[in-house]
Amino acid sequence: MPSVVILHAAEDALPARALAEKLRQAKLTPVIETGSGDAAREAVKSAVVTIALWSPRSVTQQALAEDAAFARGKSKLLHATMQSAQPPEQFRNDKPIDLTGWRGEDDFAPWRALADQVTSKAGVAPLPPPAPRPPSGFFQPGRVDPTAEAAVQANAPKNGPRLERPGHMPPPNLPPVKHQQERGAQPQT
Repeated sequence: MPSVVILHAAEDALPARALAEKLRQAKLTPVIETGSGDAAREAVKSAVVTIALWSPRSVTQQALAEDAAFARGKSKLLHATMQSAQPPEQFRNDKPIDLTGWRGEDDFAPWRALADQVTSKAGVAPLPPPAPRPPSGFFQPGRVDPTAEAAVQANAPKNGPRLERPGHMPPPNLPPVKHQQERGAQPQT
């Protein structure tokens, strides 16, 4: 399986692991590298794609920027950003993919864009389309829950009108409201 190296700051280990887990679904072998130097560079040399994961913590780390610059010459380098970070100055002309707000959802558009680029550059089949999300159950106009409708109908008055839809109650028969004619007039008793 083709390998993909993820370069990141040590403080960004959790998002890097989440990214690696998602890349495994594409039949790729992710290699997570936090340390700079020979180990990271050896991993980059054998990788088909390298992802530099930039965060507010990692953009200030010169060693990580040097490893990403090394990767640019040895493999296909992609930049992914999070927390609205921008890659270091030497990568400003490269277009990063902003993963800010991603929580591992398969249908998150920037994640899909990154996955498409990685699988394309690695020469493997793209990820299958995400499964449709189930309805949230919250406000969905026009959708009537059959169990709720049955419960409303079961609780409706036996001799009264049947309710047309859940939650619809006919207005009660209230006596007319008496309004005072003039401001400050005393109420009639």
